Amino acid sequence: MVTRTSRPFSPAKTPPAGTTRFGNAAASFNDRKILLSQRAPSINQSAGRIYQLRMGLPSLLSPFSRSISTPKKVPPSFSNYELIFNFEFISKGNVLEWSATRNGMDLVGVEFKAFPSGAHTIPSDFTIFKFREYFGIACFETVMDVASSRGAHLKSVGLLANNLNQLTRNRTSLTKFVRQLHEQPDNFHNMEKWFDALSSSDAPDSMPPSDMTQGDFLDRNVVLAFMRRMEARLFVLWKLMMLRKRVLFVSGPPVQTLCTNVLLCALLDSTEDNRDGSSLKPSTLFFVDLHDMDAIKLAETYNACSTEKIFETKQELFDALVVDGDIRIPSRILQEQCLLTAADRRRFVDYMETVVTESKNEEIGCDSVHGVPEDARTLFVDAFASLNYSVLSCLRAASSFGEGKITAEDISALSLDATSDIPFLSALAELHGFRVEFPPVVWCPG
Repeated sequence: MVTRTSRPFSPAKTPPAGTTRFGNAAASFNDRKILLSQRAPSINQSAGRIYQLRMGLPSLLSPFSRSISTPKKVPPSFSNYELIFNFEFISKGNVLEWSATRNGMDLVGVEFKAFPSGAHTIPSDFTIFKFREYFGIACFETVMDVASSRGAHLKSVGLLANNLNQLTRNRTSLTKFVRQLHEQPDNFHNMEKWFDALSSSDAPDSMPPSDMTQGDFLDRNVVLAFMRRMEARLFVLWKLMMLRKRVLFVSGPPVQTLCTNVLLCALLDSTEDNRDGSSLKPSTLFFVDLHDMDAIKLAETYNACSTEKIFETKQELFDALVVDGDIRIPSRILQEQCLLTAADRRRFVDYMETVVTESKNEEIGCDSVHGVPEDARTLFVDAFASLNYSVLSCLRAASSFGEGKITAEDISALSLDATSDIPFLSALAELHGFRVEFPPVVWCPG
């Protein structure tokens, strides 16, 4: 049953409430020495090896997934859509103009997601967010009007569903509805008819959801822009995500850039059994606002973004704050664990060069060096999934075989810094319960 609402909306004052064998062959200490005698694969080698996995070889890294639970993959079904809404921003605040829901769900709290702070400063934008157990997407548009009390009309149309894939594939339709409502403010017929079709349990599933990493907003330019913005600091983010820290991106609009930053950051600790990113971790919150402060203060790990500058002063809410590519880490201990090293800089040059070259081959229809075209987002995820495999496999093997010691040569074989990355590896081993002994850290004076 679809329930429809068309009424003024008062903004809320308060927020809504194993282990397995090491790979398929590591059955002895000799297997570990063979592994550690080889350098960590470059991004080219990574994509080639994961291409083999696509061809049917078993996944090797399931024991190393995050211990926190992940959302169950939802079968493709239009009935997974829960609610559609339309807000208008006026002098009195956000007004709910129209909504339709399958199960009588209320919208208290959504108004803060529909119009992020600073939304009025740009012509159009979209935001991704979490609302209770649902993912949400809201597309908003500003039309200048000197006769208006605020000099402009702001409208937002959004959708809630329990599957992010379904939301992202409907972004174009939501944008179209926003523009229609600016032209015909009281005409909700097209939205109503569209949502009736989506929410019908017997509607034909003619458009199955794509992999999350295939979303139209994660194209080659977006991936490359993120890498260029972060530069070698990308590997500081990688270490933070591997250590399950609280990472918050803060910047002004456009919000869609912040949301894609969160999504790409969430893929940094991908594993080879989840390289398509189809199961987002519950800690991936996307856009948050002031009314989420109490909730994220209690979170042990999260990855989110906001346009609220006040977050920059609330150091108790985050472990790392990312502002315009600059990463601020208040904790001195965490700074040492996530230090930017010379090895990180060399690896970034390798990754960047290959993503640019290989994704260009895909763009112009040429085969890559592996015999299949690769797009930028696939190369991005494959490279980090392979790096994560190499690092965690090394720690797992050292903990399971021999004396549990890792040497400087072992660390260098992973393309990590044999001295500066020891605090990171030590923290990572402790997080996963690996009993590993590392070489003593000897810092050079000056």
